[in-house]
Amino acid sequence: MAIGEIVLGSFFQTLFDKLSSLASDYAQREGTDTAILDDWKRMLVTINAVVDGAEEKQLSGNWTWPFDIEDLLEATQVKSEVESRTSRGQWKRKFFSFTRLGSLVYDTKVQDINGRFEAIVKRRDYLSLRDNVVDRSNYSNKTDPTSSLPEPRFVGREKEEMEILQLLIREVKNSDATLSIVPIVGMGGVGKTALAQRLYNDAKVNSCFEKKAWVCVSDVFDVLDITKTILQSITKSSDDDKDLNKLQVKLKDNLAGKKFLVVLDDIWNEKYEKWTALLKPFEAGASGSKIITMTRNLNVASITRASPYHSRELSFDNCISLLAFHAFGVSNFESHLAFKIIGKNIAERCKGLPLAAKMLGGVLRTKSNPDEWEDTLNNKMWDLLTAENDEVLPVLKLSYVHLPSYLKRCFAYCAVFPKDYEIERDELVLLWIAEGLLDGQKANENILKLGRKHFDELVSKSFLQQSSIDASKFSMHDLLNDLAKSILGGTCFSSGGSRVASNEHDVSSLEKTRYASFIPSWYVTSKCLKPYQGMKALRSLILVRDGSCGGSFFISNMVLHDLLTNLKYLRVFSLCRCNIIEVPNCVGDLKHLRYLNFSYTHIERLPESIGALYKLQALILRGCQKLSKLPQGITKLVSLQFLDIRDTKSLKEMPLSISNLKNLIMLSKFVVGLEKGSQLKELKNLPHLEGELFIS
Repeated sequence: MAIGEIVLGSFFQTLFDKLSSLASDYAQREGTDTAILDDWKRMLVTINAVVDGAEEKQLSGNWTWPFDIEDLLEATQVKSEVESRTSRGQWKRKFFSFTRLGSLVYDTKVQDINGRFEAIVKRRDYLSLRDNVVDRSNYSNKTDPTSSLPEPRFVGREKEEMEILQLLIREVKNSDATLSIVPIVGMGGVGKTALAQRLYNDAKVNSCFEKKAWVCVSDVFDVLDITKTILQSITKSSDDDKDLNKLQVKLKDNLAGKKFLVVLDDIWNEKYEKWTALLKPFEAGASGSKIITMTRNLNVASITRASPYHSRELSFDNCISLLAFHAFGVSNFESHLAFKIIGKNIAERCKGLPLAAKMLGGVLRTKSNPDEWEDTLNNKMWDLLTAENDEVLPVLKLSYVHLPSYLKRCFAYCAVFPKDYEIERDELVLLWIAEGLLDGQKANENILKLGRKHFDELVSKSFLQQSSIDASKFSMHDLLNDLAKSILGGTCFSSGGSRVASNEHDVSSLEKTRYASFIPSWYVTSKCLKPYQGMKALRSLILVRDGSCGGSFFISNMVLHDLLTNLKYLRVFSLCRCNIIEVPNCVGDLKHLRYLNFSYTHIERLPESIGALYKLQALILRGCQKLSKLPQGITKLVSLQFLDIRDTKSLKEMPLSISNLKNLIMLSKFVVGLEKGSQLKELKNLPHLEGELFIS
């Protein structure tokens, strides 16, 4: 079952709010006709009433039409704002309405959307969908317990944990081997990583090893990238060297005579020569050094020539205990007898997988009525999903279906990131804000705080998990990454680095792509980015350096210019850790842009054209060490809420009239000007500022 349509309902409130806002704007201007807008609103109400029923049926067809509607509305709003700023007197003549569109292209789009709306409403009876009488708004008002999040519960692995712990800390006498390999093998979701985390953070292990490193390897076993990541973890510093031999010499020097522990998570490589190439520097370590490997494939473990530890499914009793803990914070259902029988039946569905028990427990925590648990157990999606012969994803998909809509869209957006990508909480929240994924109904609430609440809910329900290495960062289990990608389907695309494209796209499907990421190698060419230039409706483009590809990369100004000129509808553009020194002027043409991130680049200044980005909400320039000046045009960014200029030591002053940015919520630093720049007194005119502010 393709479940991309499940995310459908979460767009409706956003669309409805936009239609209402746009209709109101039209009504204020004589000569405009809101009839089509009103028709669309009525049809949205009808469709929204049955969407919960649609989520649990196997619908087919093209479900990218909500994006098309929003794109058209967005284009209308942006065009109106730009023209109102440039020539208010010519408004009526220039502004295109839905009844007199100035372009046949737009007219065709309106007709197409009308047709799709009408077809969906007609299909209502055919699909046997009924109006949903349940007020789902009540769902969003339910919150998890307000005390601290549940402590991770580790059950059913005590024997394995003790055996491997003894192996790690035991001194082996009369052995010629300096290094020992400890392979852990088990299916996805069975708890291999959780077991390794317990061992990695054990006090006895910490006292036994001088050096430790944890690396998420995933699909591609790139010896250079893995070596670089281990070196960075050992030395606590980055290294941009592209020479494998030099990197291995550095790693060897840092490990020489020292006892170390390295964890290699999620390995898929079966090639012995790659494995032996990776091991070369480790021969210099002290006796007793260990490498823990984790894989789903026994053939992968066999190349280490070590006896593997098999991580098995949990016993039924342990699965019940884990489900009860994540649902009620207790070790069994004895204190919740009304849920005991149904809880056991649901635990049986988890098939002994800890991840499944955690996920279901997390979503059931908000359901206080046994009937709601019965509904979950008897949900028809079990039969639909089990028919796919998928052992893990049925539980995960059902957990997703039971999320409130405001969390569905936030989780699904995370599909844009590659597997094992780690991100800070506020960084992800700013991306959600830029994409308009936070509830429009809660506009009166501080949007950053609202996003943080959504984030914490996803963590509490185990859709996001804290990093094993950096407590300030979070990631998704790779099975949940697969789930998110299956939800977004053809609207999400990723490729680059040593990876190939994650999904095949022809020209027509490229045009449907809304969210994309690119993992750059050290030098980015126009050929690498060619698929992205065909994504005419792309909203988010994130160039990321994942955990296995540390350091920076280079992209020429011309290649960047050619890319951006083709992506007129971008809302999010992130180009972190890139060796660019200037930003092309064409960035000012991205009128839909809400989020712009040039962190840790070598830029010295931004173009004045950035002042044309009236929609921009977040400008992230953290770690731009060479940035000496902010453009005066930045004071025109009336929508700007977040300006991050931490660690910009070359910045000498703030632009004059920075107090024009009335919507600023976060300003990380204020540099007092000596001559023409802004003075400290301007801060009093920024009423919404919160959080830390460094003044220099």
